Amino acid sequence: MIDVSNILLWLTYLARDEPDASCEQVLALHEWQVLYAFIHHQLYPHPTPPTLAQVVDWIARLGGFLGRKSDGSPGVKVLWRGLSRLHDIVEGWLVGQCLKS
Repeated sequence: MIDVSNILLWLTYLARDEPDASCEQVLALHEWQVLYAFIHHQLYPHPTPPTLAQVVDWIARLGGFLGRKSDGSPGVKVLWRGLSRLHDIVEGWLVGQCLKS
């Protein structure tokens, strides 16, 4: 069984240590594309994936993080809520893709 708290802790520290790394280290192609489309209300126009720091910020926003200057970096709790919400959004998108075919 995968320990979700360890994954969240790893994601939090990885985003702080390697913010310019590719988000594909933690998300599949369809996951970050759905995340981008949901956050920006448009389809992803670039062939290259966003950075890990960008994706963690978007996930944190899904979890309720406001991202003000004084807020600091998102923590494990807000990332957990954001990842849970992202999972639901991706599942809905996958169901929609199945209904199209």
